[in-house]
Amino acid sequence: MDINRARYSGPSRKLVVALDIGTTFSGAAYAFLDPGEVPRIQSVTRYLNNPNPGSAKVPSILYYDQNGKFLGVENGVDFQDDNLLKMRWWKLLLSPAELPVSIKDQMISKLPRGKTIIDVYADFMTYLFESTKALYKSSEPNGELRWETVSKNIELVLTHPNGWGGPQQTQLRTAAVKAGIVPDTPTGHSRVQFVTEGEASFSFCATRTQAGRNLKTGEQVLIIDAGGGTIDISTYKVLSNTPLKAEELYESKCLYQGGEIVTARATEKVKGMLTGSRFNTSENLAAFSQRFDDGVKKVFSNNQGAQYVKFGSPRDNDPNYGIRAGRLTLTGTQVAEFFEPSIQSAVDSIRDNFKYRLTTNSFAFLVGGFATSPWLSEQLQQRLLSIGFQFSKPEMDTNKAVAIGAVSYYVDHFVTGRVSKFTYGVPCIIRYNPSDVEHSRRAHKLTTDAIGEKYVPDKFQTMLSRGTKVLEDREIRHAFYLESEGTPPQEASPRIVKYTGSLVSPGWEDVEKEKFETLCYVKADISAAPYTSRYGTNGRIGYRRDFEVILLVGLTELKAQVCWTDSATVSAYTPPISTVSISHAIPTSVYVKSRGQKEGW
Repeated sequence: MDINRARYSGPSRKLVVALDIGTTFSGAAYAFLDPGEVPRIQSVTRYLNNPNPGSAKVPSILYYDQNGKFLGVENGVDFQDDNLLKMRWWKLLLSPAELPVSIKDQMISKLPRGKTIIDVYADFMTYLFESTKALYKSSEPNGELRWETVSKNIELVLTHPNGWGGPQQTQLRTAAVKAGIVPDTPTGHSRVQFVTEGEASFSFCATRTQAGRNLKTGEQVLIIDAGGGTIDISTYKVLSNTPLKAEELYESKCLYQGGEIVTARATEKVKGMLTGSRFNTSENLAAFSQRFDDGVKKVFSNNQGAQYVKFGSPRDNDPNYGIRAGRLTLTGTQVAEFFEPSIQSAVDSIRDNFKYRLTTNSFAFLVGGFATSPWLSEQLQQRLLSIGFQFSKPEMDTNKAVAIGAVSYYVDHFVTGRVSKFTYGVPCIIRYNPSDVEHSRRAHKLTTDAIGEKYVPDKFQTMLSRGTKVLEDREIRHAFYLESEGTPPQEASPRIVKYTGSLVSPGWEDVEKEKFETLCYVKADISAAPYTSRYGTNGRIGYRRDFEVILLVGLTELKAQVCWTDSATVSAYTPPISTVSISHAIPTSVYVKSRGQKEGW
């Protein structure tokens, strides 16, 4: 049963569609928004060419022919041709993090002929969207007509792991355009929104569970979204319960320790155990992986007894390697070891935030496909008991809770504040001060500006530090300027950079170079901005235009703007694609200069 939701107050009808593309299973959900009516969130339970009607999930296993044509999903068509390409775990090819070796070795990294990973995402998005469309038209009252009335006004919500950010969001948006769900225009791009799997799971638990509906002001909510590829950990504090409003309490975590990693770990271990055996073949290991995944992993609950995995035919025997009558014998301790890194990394991550026992009745919700594991659930409850969370597994199937929660994110808008997972800023140059040791250290890099003054490059101006809590309407500003010779600068393209290192406020980009990642250039026409001029000692005239870089940081997608002040009027240029869009710098001979150390926020 859902919450008592407010009536939709928008000016026109629209349809919200959420696509949750998972490592092993995927799903979709939607809500028709009609002015004055209470939105009703529906899960897609029927997928094209899928023989499992009534299921809210579909396998994320795709088949392509030799020409790169998408044929369908696992179980959707009887694929017997060995020449076809079977893709699994392909979601992780978009991952920004270094994947475990066991995953890299076993992942199908070969893409279909002529396809990029964005094309693969687009193919699957098309499949999920068309399945949603077909279900809506056939099951909703006046479905055909209602779909047509909103077909040009569909809002798309895409989910992704907590650890993904701007570059991945840009590629997902590109895939949505390729899939034909939104047009390739600024307006079309704005109709694509993103939400982390952790936040979508929070929205699901708050609306679809009894414990969630009874949340009280001040309580803390821990979300453990255990999926196929990742375990996403998010924490929220309830600000009010009527209506429900919450803010992110700690930096969210994304651990590449999901259920498929457990299977990969088990397969890697068994491969080593079978060294020297005639059964140590890629075909047998693939069979073991599938049967471990479908059997032992789902039911394992006791590390005391032996566990058996069907390995071949009843005539297959190799007692020296634990294979009898086509079954491989594993001890309970061995199986527990396959799970252990995933469980312990989740526990360690949670304990990093909660160093003391909670004094209020707060809840830990375990959701996701991997959450069905009895061993995972039991071990997390035992090891987190000392913190004081009341452990809750929602009373309904949560395998595709994220899709429902993603629509709720759009409709209900519970979370109003988030914690920055990274440090963001703008590289610039700064006037040379020979008495500054950092400047002197970089004296060999000095550059001369339009009027002959010396500047130090590689300065990094932090605008938002990692771990900072920000509200959705929060703007962070910093002043910069451009100076050129001959004519005033016409265009600014400040570079937005993400820093992933451990320093709270890094001062220079040439330190830990590998930790700085360019997200985009915010290209702005500043020809209308006022300018000043000055003469240098060399007789040259420099023309200067001042502007501010604005980061909108409290949203699920980072955005940026450039603005300037003309008398009492503020003129702002907002790029059609926000800072998550990776573009190329405009060749220019001028530099972005910091206008001082004080941050304008």
